Amino acid sequence: MEMRIRQYQKKDKEQLLKLIENCLYQIFKVKLKKIEWDISFFRKDGILYVAEDKGKIIGSIGIKQQKKEIARLEKMYVDKRYRRRGIGKKLYKKVESFAKKQGYRQIILSTTPQMKDAISFYRKNGFEFYKANKKRNQLFFRKKVR
Repeated sequence: MEMRIRQYQKKDKEQLLKLIENCLYQIFKVKLKKIEWDISFFRKDGILYVAEDKGKIIGSIGIKQQKKEIARLEKMYVDKRYRRRGIGKKLYKKVESFAKKQGYRQIILSTTPQMKDAISFYRKNGFEFYKANKKRNQLFFRKKVR
């Protein structure tokens, strides 16, 4: 494996959409019609990274400003065939480093109860649960940036 992490580029769009569709299908067993994609919200005060192996996008992670000192973790996905190899951790460390440099004091995220592997990953990396929205099937986690 020749994995590298780099900033997202426009040419990655189709591969990244396919990765996200596949990851969501594995969890929810529903084929999504079309994922809407707007990269612009990462441009101003955030960043989106991709993990790539031999030209193939195998993971992603993004972070953007939620409030003045709070960043929101977004679009964290790793291809099922590449999980448990430290790719998620490397992606997360990259985005956490970006958050520190930007002066964020806290990182928040939302996920669904069905994303058990993701929840386990977040807890192992220092995130703690702080609220749920049952109507929208969401769980919210947060972590202080040090």
